Amino acid sequence: MKSDPTFPERVASIDIGTNTILLLIAEVNKGILKPLLEKETIVRLGGGVQQNGVLLEGAMERGIQTLAQYLKECQEMGVQRIFAAGTSALREAKNARDFLKRVEQKLNLAIEIISGEEEAQLSFLAVARDLGNPEKPILVVDVGGGSTELVLGKANRISHWASLPVGSVRFTEQFLLSDPVRQEEWANMENEIIKGLGKVTPSQKPFTMVAVGGTATTLASVELGLEHFIYEKIHRFVLERKALKRQLELYRSKTLEARRKIPGLFPARADVILAGGAILYLAMEKFEVLSVLISCHGVRHGLLHKKILDCGLKY
Repeated sequence: MKSDPTFPERVASIDIGTNTILLLIAEVNKGILKPLLEKETIVRLGGGVQQNGVLLEGAMERGIQTLAQYLKECQEMGVQRIFAAGTSALREAKNARDFLKRVEQKLNLAIEIISGEEEAQLSFLAVARDLGNPEKPILVVDVGGGSTELVLGKANRISHWASLPVGSVRFTEQFLLSDPVRQEEWANMENEIIKGLGKVTPSQKPFTMVAVGGTATTLASVELGLEHFIYEKIHRFVLERKALKRQLELYRSKTLEARRKIPGLFPARADVILAGGAILYLAMEKFEVLSVLISCHGVRHGLLHKKILDCGLKY
Protein backbone atom coordinates (compact mmCIF):
# COMPACT_ATOMS: atom_id res chain seq x y z
CA MET A 1 0.00 0.00 0.00
CA LYS A 2 1.34 3.42 -0.92
CA SER A 3 2.35 5.66 1.97
CA ASP A 4 1.25 8.91 0.27
CA PRO A 5 -1.77 9.95 2.38
CA THR A 6 -3.33 11.81 -0.57
CA PHE A 7 -3.39 8.74 -2.80
CA PRO A 8 -6.78 6.99 -3.12
CA GLU A 9 -6.58 3.25 -3.49
CA ARG A 10 -9.01 0.39 -3.89
CA VAL A 11 -8.25 -2.38 -1.43
CA ALA A 12 -9.98 -5.54 -0.25
CA SER A 13 -9.84 -7.80 2.77
CA ILE A 14 -11.03 -11.39 3.02
CA ASP A 15 -11.83 -13.00 6.36
CA ILE A 16 -11.68 -16.80 6.05
CA GLY A 17 -13.48 -18.22 9.04
CA THR A 18 -14.72 -21.60 10.23
CA ASN A 19 -18.28 -20.96 9.06
CA THR A 20 -18.11 -18.04 6.65
CA ILE A 21 -15.80 -16.31 4.21
CA LEU A 22 -16.34 -12.55 4.09
CA LEU A 23 -15.23 -9.93 1.59
CA LEU A 24 -14.82 -6.18 2.06
CA ILE A 25 -13.87 -3.92 -0.83
CA ALA A 26 -13.09 -0.34 0.15
CA GLU A 27 -11.48 2.84 -1.05
CA VAL A 28 -8.75 4.46 1.01
CA ASN A 29 -8.32 8.20 0.58
CA LYS A 30 -6.10 10.21 2.95
CA GLY A 31 -6.28 7.39 5.44
CA ILE A 32 -10.09 7.24 5.41
CA LEU A 33 -11.73 3.85 4.75
CA LYS A 34 -14.86 3.99 2.59
CA PRO A 35 -16.57 0.56 2.17
CA LEU A 36 -17.81 -0.07 -1.36
CA LEU A 37 -18.90 -3.73 -1.24
CA GLU A 38 -19.40 -6.33 1.47
CA LYS A 39 -20.27 -10.00 0.94
CA GLU A 40 -20.67 -13.03 3.16
CA THR A 41 -20.77 -16.65 2.03
CA ILE A 42 -21.45 -19.54 4.37
CA VAL A 43 -18.85 -22.09 3.29
CA ARG A 44 -18.48 -24.16 6.48
CA LEU A 45 -14.77 -24.54 5.78
CA GLY A 46 -14.22 -25.86 9.29
CA GLY A 47 -17.07 -28.37 9.20
CA GLY A 48 -15.71 -31.67 10.52
CA VAL A 49 -12.46 -30.24 11.89
CA GLN A 50 -13.72 -30.90 15.42
CA GLN A 51 -14.08 -34.64 14.71
CA ASN A 52 -11.42 -35.26 12.08
CA GLY A 53 -8.75 -32.66 12.73
CA VAL A 54 -8.55 -31.82 9.03
CA LEU A 55 -10.33 -29.73 6.42
CA LEU A 56 -12.61 -31.96 4.35
CA GLU A 57 -12.17 -32.08 0.57
CA GLY A 58 -15.65 -30.74 -0.15
CA ALA A 59 -15.14 -27.84 2.27
CA MET A 60 -11.85 -26.90 0.64
CA GLU A 61 -13.45 -26.92 -2.80
CA ARG A 62 -16.27 -24.68 -1.58
CA GLY A 63 -13.66 -22.37 -0.11
CA ILE A 64 -11.68 -22.16 -3.33
CA GLN A 65 -14.83 -21.53 -5.39
CA THR A 66 -15.90 -18.72 -3.07
CA LEU A 67 -12.45 -17.14 -3.09
CA ALA A 68 -12.35 -17.36 -6.90
CA GLN A 69 -15.66 -15.49 -7.08
CA TYR A 70 -14.43 -12.85 -4.64
CA LEU A 71 -11.25 -12.32 -6.67
CA LYS A 72 -13.35 -11.89 -9.80
CA GLU A 73 -15.36 -9.16 -8.08
CA CYS A 74 -12.16 -7.51 -6.89
CA GLN A 75 -10.85 -7.45 -10.44
CA GLU A 76 -14.12 -6.03 -11.79
CA MET A 77 -14.01 -3.23 -9.18
CA GLY A 78 -10.38 -2.33 -9.83
CA VAL A 79 -8.97 -3.50 -6.51
CA GLN A 80 -5.22 -2.96 -6.32
CA ARG A 81 -4.35 -4.79 -3.10
CA ILE A 82 -5.98 -7.78 -1.41
CA PHE A 83 -5.31 -8.91 2.16
CA ALA A 84 -6.60 -12.31 3.26
CA ALA A 85 -6.62 -13.70 6.80
CA GLY A 86 -7.54 -17.15 8.08
CA THR A 87 -8.79 -17.80 11.61
CA SER A 88 -9.79 -20.73 13.85
CA ALA A 89 -10.30 -23.54 11.33
CA LEU A 90 -7.03 -22.78 9.56
CA ARG A 91 -5.21 -22.47 12.89
CA GLU A 92 -6.31 -25.94 13.93
CA ALA A 93 -6.62 -28.12 10.82
CA LYS A 94 -3.63 -30.38 10.26
CA ASN A 95 -3.88 -29.91 6.50
CA ALA A 96 -4.37 -26.12 6.57
CA ARG A 97 -1.06 -25.58 4.78
CA ASP A 98 -2.26 -27.82 1.95
CA PHE A 99 -5.31 -25.61 1.53
CA LEU A 100 -3.20 -22.45 1.55
CA LYS A 101 -0.88 -23.94 -1.05
CA ARG A 102 -3.78 -24.90 -3.33
CA VAL A 103 -5.27 -21.41 -3.04
CA GLU A 104 -1.95 -19.80 -3.88
CA GLN A 105 -1.35 -22.10 -6.85
CA LYS A 106 -4.87 -21.86 -8.30
CA LEU A 107 -5.77 -18.28 -7.44
CA ASN A 108 -2.42 -16.57 -6.76
CA LEU A 109 -3.79 -15.47 -3.39
CA ALA A 110 -1.69 -15.56 -0.23
CA ILE A 111 -3.56 -16.20 3.02
CA GLU A 112 -2.09 -15.26 6.39
CA ILE A 113 -3.19 -17.43 9.31
CA ILE A 114 -3.63 -15.07 12.22
CA SER A 115 -3.46 -15.98 15.91
CA GLY A 116 -6.34 -15.71 18.35
CA GLU A 117 -4.70 -12.62 19.79
CA GLU A 118 -4.45 -10.97 16.38
CA GLU A 119 -8.06 -11.87 15.62
CA ALA A 120 -9.19 -10.27 18.88
CA GLN A 121 -7.15 -7.14 18.18
CA LEU A 122 -8.62 -6.76 14.68
CA SER A 123 -12.20 -7.15 15.94
CA PHE A 124 -11.54 -4.49 18.59
CA LEU A 125 -9.91 -2.14 16.10
CA ALA A 126 -12.89 -2.45 13.75
CA VAL A 127 -15.38 -1.57 16.49
CA ALA A 128 -13.27 1.19 18.04
CA ARG A 129 -12.82 2.91 14.68
CA ASP A 130 -16.50 2.60 13.87
CA LEU A 131 -17.54 4.09 17.22
CA GLY A 132 -14.95 6.85 16.99
CA ASN A 133 -12.59 5.47 19.66
CA PRO A 134 -15.05 6.05 22.54
CA GLU A 135 -13.69 7.03 25.94
CA LYS A 136 -15.93 4.54 27.76
CA PRO A 137 -14.46 1.01 27.81
CA ILE A 138 -15.90 -1.47 25.31
CA LEU A 139 -15.95 -5.26 25.51
CA VAL A 140 -16.02 -6.72 22.02
CA VAL A 141 -17.37 -10.27 21.73
CA ASP A 142 -16.78 -12.06 18.43
CA VAL A 143 -18.64 -15.39 18.37
CA GLY A 144 -17.20 -17.35 15.47
CA GLY A 145 -17.66 -20.84 14.14
CA GLY A 146 -14.59 -22.28 15.83
CA SER A 147 -13.63 -19.77 18.49
CA THR A 148 -14.87 -16.77 20.44
CA GLU A 149 -12.73 -13.71 20.98
CA LEU A 150 -13.33 -11.27 23.83
CA VAL A 151 -11.35 -8.06 24.06
CA LEU A 152 -11.71 -5.18 26.47
CA GLY A 153 -10.26 -1.76 25.84
CA LYS A 154 -10.65 1.99 25.95
CA ALA A 155 -9.96 4.24 22.98
CA ASN A 156 -6.94 2.59 21.27
CA ARG A 157 -5.72 0.69 24.33
CA ILE A 158 -6.53 -2.97 24.89
CA SER A 159 -6.40 -3.98 28.54
CA HIS A 160 -7.59 -7.60 28.36
CA TRP A 161 -8.22 -10.19 25.67
CA ALA A 162 -9.00 -13.88 25.33
CA SER A 163 -9.49 -16.34 22.48
CA LEU A 164 -11.56 -19.33 23.57
CA PRO A 165 -12.09 -22.66 21.73
CA VAL A 166 -15.82 -22.01 21.96
CA GLY A 167 -17.69 -21.62 18.67
CA SER A 168 -21.06 -22.11 16.98
CA VAL A 169 -19.94 -24.80 14.52
CA ARG A 170 -17.58 -26.47 16.98
CA PHE A 171 -20.21 -26.84 19.72
CA THR A 172 -23.04 -27.75 17.37
CA GLU A 173 -20.96 -30.66 16.10
CA GLN A 174 -19.77 -31.59 19.58
CA PHE A 175 -22.98 -31.32 21.60
CA LEU A 176 -26.20 -30.62 19.67
CA LEU A 177 -26.68 -33.92 17.88
CA SER A 178 -30.46 -34.43 18.26
CA ASP A 179 -33.31 -32.76 16.41
CA PRO A 180 -34.81 -31.04 18.27
CA VAL A 181 -32.01 -30.62 20.78
CA ARG A 182 -32.36 -32.67 23.97
CA GLN A 183 -32.11 -31.08 27.41
CA GLU A 184 -29.05 -33.16 28.31
CA GLU A 185 -27.20 -31.97 25.20
CA TRP A 186 -28.12 -28.37 25.94
CA ALA A 187 -26.97 -28.65 29.57
CA ASN A 188 -23.65 -30.21 28.57
CA MET A 189 -23.00 -27.44 26.07
CA GLU A 190 -23.94 -24.72 28.57
CA ASN A 191 -21.53 -26.19 31.12
CA GLU A 192 -18.69 -26.17 28.58
CA ILE A 193 -19.41 -22.58 27.56
CA ILE A 194 -19.52 -21.46 31.19
CA LYS A 195 -16.27 -23.31 31.82
CA GLY A 196 -14.60 -21.47 28.93
CA LEU A 197 -15.93 -18.07 29.95
CA GLY A 198 -14.70 -18.71 33.48
CA LYS A 199 -11.17 -18.09 32.23
CA VAL A 200 -12.03 -14.48 31.37
CA THR A 201 -12.04 -11.74 34.04
CA PRO A 202 -12.17 -8.20 32.63
CA SER A 203 -10.65 -5.63 34.99
CA GLN A 204 -12.77 -2.64 33.97
CA LYS A 205 -16.44 -1.99 34.67
CA PRO A 206 -18.80 -0.63 33.60
CA PHE A 207 -18.31 -1.13 29.86
CA THR A 208 -20.37 -1.30 26.68
CA MET A 209 -20.59 -4.81 25.23
CA VAL A 210 -20.44 -4.94 21.44
CA ALA A 211 -21.07 -8.19 19.53
CA VAL A 212 -19.65 -8.74 16.05
CA GLY A 213 -19.87 -11.61 13.59
CA GLY A 214 -22.58 -13.58 11.83
CA THR A 215 -24.16 -14.96 14.99
CA ALA A 216 -24.69 -11.47 16.38
CA THR A 217 -26.08 -9.96 13.18
CA THR A 218 -28.39 -12.95 12.67
CA LEU A 219 -29.81 -12.60 16.18
CA ALA A 220 -30.52 -8.94 15.44
CA SER A 221 -32.12 -9.85 12.12
CA VAL A 222 -34.45 -12.34 13.83
CA GLU A 223 -35.36 -9.83 16.54
CA LEU A 224 -36.22 -7.30 13.83
CA GLY A 225 -38.10 -9.92 11.76
CA LEU A 226 -36.28 -8.95 8.58
CA GLU A 227 -36.98 -10.76 5.33
CA HIS A 228 -33.57 -9.71 3.99
CA PHE A 229 -30.33 -8.52 5.56
CA ILE A 230 -30.58 -4.75 5.97
CA TYR A 231 -27.30 -3.26 7.14
CA GLU A 232 -28.79 0.06 8.23
CA LYS A 233 -31.22 -1.65 10.62
CA ILE A 234 -28.85 -4.28 12.00
CA HIS A 235 -25.70 -2.20 12.50
CA ARG A 236 -25.74 -0.69 16.01
CA PHE A 237 -29.00 -2.44 16.90
CA VAL A 238 -29.38 -2.92 20.66
CA LEU A 239 -30.30 -6.51 21.54
CA GLU A 240 -31.74 -7.03 25.02
CA ARG A 241 -30.63 -10.08 27.01
CA LYS A 242 -34.23 -11.06 27.76
CA ALA A 243 -35.02 -10.92 24.02
CA LEU A 244 -32.06 -13.18 23.28
CA LYS A 245 -33.27 -15.63 25.92
CA ARG A 246 -36.66 -15.78 24.17
CA GLN A 247 -34.92 -16.52 20.88
CA LEU A 248 -32.97 -19.40 22.39
CA GLU A 249 -36.15 -20.87 23.85
CA LEU A 250 -37.75 -20.61 20.41
CA TYR A 251 -34.87 -22.39 18.67
CA ARG A 252 -34.76 -25.14 21.29
CA SER A 253 -38.46 -25.85 20.82
CA LYS A 254 -38.20 -26.37 17.07
CA THR A 255 -36.71 -28.90 14.70
CA LEU A 256 -34.00 -27.77 12.31
CA GLU A 257 -36.48 -27.69 9.43
CA ALA A 258 -38.86 -25.49 11.44
CA ARG A 259 -36.01 -23.18 12.43
CA ARG A 260 -35.23 -22.56 8.78
CA LYS A 261 -38.63 -20.91 8.40
CA ILE A 262 -38.13 -18.35 11.19
CA PRO A 263 -38.22 -14.79 9.76
CA GLY A 264 -34.82 -13.17 9.83
CA LEU A 265 -32.92 -16.45 10.24
CA PHE A 266 -30.86 -17.27 7.17
CA PRO A 267 -31.56 -21.01 6.53
CA ALA A 268 -27.84 -21.87 6.28
CA ARG A 269 -27.37 -20.62 9.85
CA ALA A 270 -30.36 -22.46 11.31
CA ASP A 271 -28.25 -25.37 12.61
CA VAL A 272 -25.56 -23.30 14.37
CA ILE A 273 -27.57 -20.31 15.64
CA LEU A 274 -28.55 -22.11 18.84
CA ALA A 275 -24.96 -22.72 19.93
CA GLY A 276 -23.84 -19.28 18.78
CA GLY A 277 -26.69 -17.55 20.55
CA ALA A 278 -26.01 -19.51 23.73
CA ILE A 279 -22.39 -18.35 23.77
CA LEU A 280 -23.40 -14.70 23.49
CA TYR A 281 -26.19 -15.07 26.06
CA LEU A 282 -23.97 -16.75 28.63
CA ALA A 283 -21.30 -14.09 28.07
CA MET A 284 -23.93 -11.43 28.80
CA GLU A 285 -24.94 -13.30 31.94
CA LYS A 286 -21.38 -13.71 33.14
CA PHE A 287 -20.53 -10.04 32.70
CA GLU A 288 -23.94 -8.92 34.03
CA VAL A 289 -24.85 -7.08 30.84
CA LEU A 290 -28.53 -6.44 30.09
CA SER A 291 -28.08 -5.44 26.45
CA VAL A 292 -25.49 -5.69 23.70
CA LEU A 293 -24.75 -3.40 20.76
CA ILE A 294 -24.69 -5.34 17.48
CA SER A 295 -22.03 -4.34 14.97
CA CYS A 296 -21.71 -5.37 11.32
CA HIS A 297 -18.00 -4.57 11.44
CA GLY A 298 -15.43 -7.25 12.17
CA VAL A 299 -12.05 -8.78 11.35
CA ARG A 300 -12.18 -7.75 7.68
CA HIS A 301 -12.62 -4.10 8.66
CA GLY A 302 -9.97 -4.30 11.35
CA LEU A 303 -7.55 -5.86 8.88
CA LEU A 304 -7.82 -2.89 6.51
CA HIS A 305 -7.61 -0.40 9.36
CA LYS A 306 -4.41 -2.12 10.52
CA LYS A 307 -2.90 -1.98 7.04
CA ILE A 308 -3.72 1.73 6.85
CA LEU A 309 -2.04 2.36 10.20
CA ASP A 310 0.96 0.14 9.33
CA CYS A 311 1.56 2.25 6.24
CA GLY A 312 1.58 5.46 8.20
CA LEU A 313 -1.65 6.87 6.80
CA LYS A 314 -3.32 9.18 9.31
CA TYR A 315 -7.03 9.29 10.09
